Amino acid sequence: MLEAGAYSPAGAAAAPRRVLVVATIAALSGFAGLGYEIVWTRLLAVSLGHEIVAVLGVVSALFAGLALGSLVPGRRIAASPRPGRWYAGLELVIGLWALALVPLAPLMADLVPLLVPVDAAPTRQWLVAFALPFWLLLPATLAMGATLPALEAVLAPRLASGRAVGPVYAANTLGAVAGTLVTTFLIIPAVGLSATLVACAAVNLACAAAMWLAEGGSVAPAPKRPAAGRPSLRALAPLFVGGLLGLGYEVLAIRVVGQILENTVYTFALLLAVWLLGTALGAALRDRLAARPTAGDALTSGLVAATALACLGGAAAMATSDAILLGLREALPATVPGRLAAELGIAAVAFLPPTVAMGALFAQLAQAASDRDGGMGPGLAVNTLGAALAPIVFGPVLMPLVGAKLAFAGLAAGYVLALPNRRPPALAAAAAIGVAAVALVLSPLSLRFVQVPPGGALVWHRDGVMAAVSVVRNRAGDHHLQVNNHFRMGGSASERSDHRQAHIPLLLHPAPQRALFLGLGTGATVSAAADHPGLVVDGVELVPEVVESFPLFARSAPQIGRNPDLHIHVADARRFVRAPGAGYDVIVADLYHPSVDGSGALYAREHFAAIRDRLAAGGLFCQWLPLHQLDIATLRVIVRTFLDVFPQASAHLAQLSVETPLIALVGAAGPRTYPTEWLGRRIVDPALRARLAALDLADDFGLFGLHLGGAAALRAFAGEGPLNTDDRPVVTAEAPRLAYAAAERPGDRLLTLLAALRGTPDDVLAAPATAEAEPDARDHDRDRRRRLVAYWQARDRYLEIGVRTLGAGARGRDLVGEIAPQLVDLVRLSPDFEPAYRPVLAMARQRAVSDPAVARRLLEALDRARPDRPEARRLLSALPPG
Repeated sequence: MLEAGAYSPAGAAAAPRRVLVVATIAALSGFAGLGYEIVWTRLLAVSLGHEIVAVLGVVSALFAGLALGSLVPGRRIAASPRPGRWYAGLELVIGLWALALVPLAPLMADLVPLLVPVDAAPTRQWLVAFALPFWLLLPATLAMGATLPALEAVLAPRLASGRAVGPVYAANTLGAVAGTLVTTFLIIPAVGLSATLVACAAVNLACAAAMWLAEGGSVAPAPKRPAAGRPSLRALAPLFVGGLLGLGYEVLAIRVVGQILENTVYTFALLLAVWLLGTALGAALRDRLAARPTAGDALTSGLVAATALACLGGAAAMATSDAILLGLREALPATVPGRLAAELGIAAVAFLPPTVAMGALFAQLAQAASDRDGGMGPGLAVNTLGAALAPIVFGPVLMPLVGAKLAFAGLAAGYVLALPNRRPPALAAAAAIGVAAVALVLSPLSLRFVQVPPGGALVWHRDGVMAAVSVVRNRAGDHHLQVNNHFRMGGSASERSDHRQAHIPLLLHPAPQRALFLGLGTGATVSAAADHPGLVVDGVELVPEVVESFPLFARSAPQIGRNPDLHIHVADARRFVRAPGAGYDVIVADLYHPSVDGSGALYAREHFAAIRDRLAAGGLFCQWLPLHQLDIATLRVIVRTFLDVFPQASAHLAQLSVETPLIALVGAAGPRTYPTEWLGRRIVDPALRARLAALDLADDFGLFGLHLGGAAALRAFAGEGPLNTDDRPVVTAEAPRLAYAAAERPGDRLLTLLAALRGTPDDVLAAPATAEAEPDARDHDRDRRRRLVAYWQARDRYLEIGVRTLGAGARGRDLVGEIAPQLVDLVRLSPDFEPAYRPVLAMARQRAVSDPAVARRLLEALDRARPDRPEARRLLSALPPG
């Protein structure tokens, strides 16, 4: 920068106007830059997989390109008589390369399965996850990294010494805050990822044009700089430490608050926005502090201490963030904006004080490096390089190794390395940091959040790289798997439902030899698949700690680890499906939580198409859907997308539950119908037949009675509208609405679906016997169709009774007297409908002691409705005479 005596009065008078122009351009550039980061991270995570290796590889590659860009062209730009033209050229490169990535990114996605095979070694995964994004984004990230040094050079002749970095950095970061929120909440949901790239590129091109015009025809004299020697390691180390620890705090904090927040795409946008806002405020604050007489090394030491102590304070505050979140939710309306405001409050608690201090410290260290080295390029480069290493150091290493609390304490202590010297202010700062770090470690505060039911206990816990995984036991002794504290992934109490989710799709295939299960939960579903003799089964799970928990669910998943035909893979489902390999007769996709960030890609058209391509001839695909976590609008999007890939799809229930209804979309190359006595012919193994009987899947009515509707009914339900694609992630944008503010009960959504999907016997049963067939065959076929329709009618009324009963509440009501007669009517309507017969028997047994007369009336009505069954008559004979 020029010394103070080098400025003319005219230049000084023009400085504020010039600063405003450049700050506006910097803000717009920051807007586009964060828009790119959000889009690129999503595009590349879909291509590379959602394993932590891929996610961290993308982030590290992004920062590495920025670091290289800060270093390489910085000095040449600083010495140029036209730095504004350089800056315009950089913005032009960013915009043009962003446009080029629209067609290039899908091409790179096709390379990933070839470069990273299934079960690839971690070293190979890391190499590809880092190298591909690095080279793909390099032209843009290199130019991005050089923009801040270029802006500094533009301002240098017109600003007082020591005041260049703060205003530019603050404006750029405030623009990034706006870019984060606007792209996530508005642009991407409205137009998709590619169009968002085009919009951001337009902003870059506008910045290039604005700077070109602002530069004008005059040539400013090259700013006078200090003699630029080779920057010393000691001088650059504080900036490296600041970058490493600053982003390290972000990695740790997101993992901690991720245990209590909804973890939607909007959650992470709010966290990132608060992070950026804090750093912008900090940069502006430093600009004011630097004008005081105490500025210099004393200010640096004070900011180092403030940053470390703010990080420790943030960790301590996060220990109570669950209580804070509960209080915010009670104080705010139970709407989507209200729930987002509550998450914003947690983001402020976790991030705002630390990031304000970090922003001020960065601006102070960057300005010192600029004054010392004749420009901020080297300092910015090492700071960004430290940030590039942070996701690797703090994600896969420190968090699982020592836990969150020790990691935060070590992070704060690491700021001692950023102190400028060993003078009294620095020594006092070091002492304060050390004492506070020890206090945090010794305190009873916990950064682990696990919901344990009353009378239950925490059985097992792992702070994994991607998530916190727990196994919790309830009062009844049932184990439940929890991921990030509040996402239930099944348990021993859901064994019946989990097993049915495997058997139903397998029974709809005539003779499956190979099956693939995507998403494993407790392992119960994939274990049940291995009950089918001779079936080779592959199971894929993304979170390694979930696989570690399988031994705790050995009762409901006994085949895991014992059946040699059952193979478990820790991998991303999308990457696994796209990898080369043999086809599968049946592919089953688990109940992905649609609101969780990243899960929406598992309902994308591209993923469904990749699954279709992995099916063997005659194969079928079953996508299970958690209706209790989906609103009707999002369900329509998923059904529309599924039908676009599998036009002959059908829908089925997993079980007759109104609290957690599960729906299956089943797709194949063509329509499937089944002959008389299908299961009698299909199941020949006695052990498997016994297991299916215990799950009420012993006959055709138990299986086909779950059918909801065929392709025509699904198409009418889905209607017209957008598909969920990688480029237009509609599910990612819409599904969080239900997570934040449920508008209706799951049972009500189930009834809406039942009313919309009206199946016909022709959807599932083979063509009726022709006129040439024996009369008995024709009569049997007609009777079979009539009984199936009656079964469906009884099923729908049974579910309606369940929804009404739950909605009205049980207190003060005679449920036996109210419900039992309705169930008897269902038995009369459909003698095949077993779910109505057994509850009446149970109610009669319950009343046999307290009110034998009521029990007798129930059993007599049940016996008249189903005289061919002996259970009611047998229980009647055991009652005392009435």
